[in-house]
Amino acid sequence: MKPWALWLAWVPMAGGQELDFAKQVRPIFDEHCAGCHNHAVLERKAVGGGLALDSYDALVRGAGGRAIVVPGNASGSELMRRLESGDPTRRMPFGGPPLSRESIELVRRWIDGGAKPGSSAANLAPPDTVATTQASLRFTDVFVPFGRRAPVTASVAARESRPRPAIDVPGALIVEDEAAAERIVTSPYKTGIDATIGPLAPVTALAFHPDGRRLLTGSSGRVVVWNLDRRVVAEEISGVIGSVNSLEFSPDRKLLSVAGGMPFATGELHLYDAQGLKPVAQLMAHKEVILGQAFSSDSARLATVSFDRTVEIWDVASRKRIAQIGDHSDTVQGVAFDPSGKKLATGSMDRTVKLSDGVSGTGLLTINPDLKGILAVAFSPDSRYVLTAGESPELRWWEVADIGESVTERGWTPTRKMRGHVGAVYDMRFSPDGSVLATASADRTVRLWDGKSGQPIRTLVDADDLLYSVAFSPDSRLIAAGGGDGITRLWEVKTGKLLGLFVHRSMRRTASVEWLAVDPEGQVETSPGLRDKVRQRPGQNAAIR
Repeated sequence: MKPWALWLAWVPMAGGQELDFAKQVRPIFDEHCAGCHNHAVLERKAVGGGLALDSYDALVRGAGGRAIVVPGNASGSELMRRLESGDPTRRMPFGGPPLSRESIELVRRWIDGGAKPGSSAANLAPPDTVATTQASLRFTDVFVPFGRRAPVTASVAARESRPRPAIDVPGALIVEDEAAAERIVTSPYKTGIDATIGPLAPVTALAFHPDGRRLLTGSSGRVVVWNLDRRVVAEEISGVIGSVNSLEFSPDRKLLSVAGGMPFATGELHLYDAQGLKPVAQLMAHKEVILGQAFSSDSARLATVSFDRTVEIWDVASRKRIAQIGDHSDTVQGVAFDPSGKKLATGSMDRTVKLSDGVSGTGLLTINPDLKGILAVAFSPDSRYVLTAGESPELRWWEVADIGESVTERGWTPTRKMRGHVGAVYDMRFSPDGSVLATASADRTVRLWDGKSGQPIRTLVDADDLLYSVAFSPDSRLIAAGGGDGITRLWEVKTGKLLGLFVHRSMRRTASVEWLAVDPEGQVETSPGLRDKVRQRPGQNAAIR
């Protein structure tokens, strides 16, 4: 749990006047706490502890059945105890500086005043549309390291063995054992720069432009377009309200789809012309924030999945919804078309993977292999396998033709089960040429696997925080990953060599983004306004431009 936002809003009130949660209190949480504690990651307890602070209802509901706010009694509220604690292991925001005295006092007054919701209209509005009379900037330093760590090449011991159920009970549907994978220990970075650009929002979505020369990174309310040749931010896309959870270019290279939205509001699906990145259409999809999307191979259809537990299939040309799937009983996290576009796979926190018709949405088969949530699904390039991963970090390859026969007296048995990650797997992607599979994990690594055999190749260990997203360049030569530390890293696929780190930070959607790009040798490029906020650590020789 890290503080990923920066603005703290404080509105002084006349004595006795009732505070408005939406206009005066919520901006504090939206901009200082909701990076970790938000509705989109509510199920990811390792991120936010199951607590959301991005709406009034979520705040008063608390976490784990325990309220954190006692209306009329600030001193008796767990929220105040955490904000005011002198113990850094208990104080929130965790790992960051405490809130300002004025902000803490404002929250206290609001709770003592009854913790009322205030204006419902403003309560649903994005943070930067809420009127404030005073705002105080609080910058923090972010350490961006120089150097690179050597990728870890897979050993013989890491190769696949035929999976067996944990126990053998005839007729019982059981789950395979989860043998502990070997943890990789890395040394901390000692060289680098300190940049007054934080706290940073997590990088939640990535996509290479079809031209291969631009990289798009998505975070809260904004998509930043990096020119990789010049290592500068070339432009920004700021039309999304709320989180940016997925970036996908259509296979015909004509459209960019940006998916996300605000908690407790209709999901947002924005379509842009792929070349000029100009808006084409906005579709109000789902009743809740959109968590993932996938184009069919012919670019004719777009499938979306949401926190509202549903799957929607859209006709791209007409911009109309042509099917809706409501078979999952919990948040749907992952979605993928098979290469033919005839089948659709969806993975959910209800611990199932469902195969459906890729046009009508008619259910075909349900795979129920795990005791934990499914966060990522993919089809192999030859359509032979559907892959699953998630809170159980093993990668399972299910042979589509044989899935119906995989439920036997010995339980659910995938064709392949690959161990390696020791934390939840949030994303998986095949390279465009199909030769490599990449997975991004909460264990802070990107793992590369052979795209045909599934065997491990190497592990990229340069990151120091959990990784949410991964993307390949169109020519399959480069791979990028982003996550909780707000840093996007770029590697060469063939060698695993780290090529660069990219950081961006914007205060509000109406403000210009600040950015910096760093290569492992110490070359630093920055936006003009950030040059005097970047400092080399003693003894280092950074070239800052």
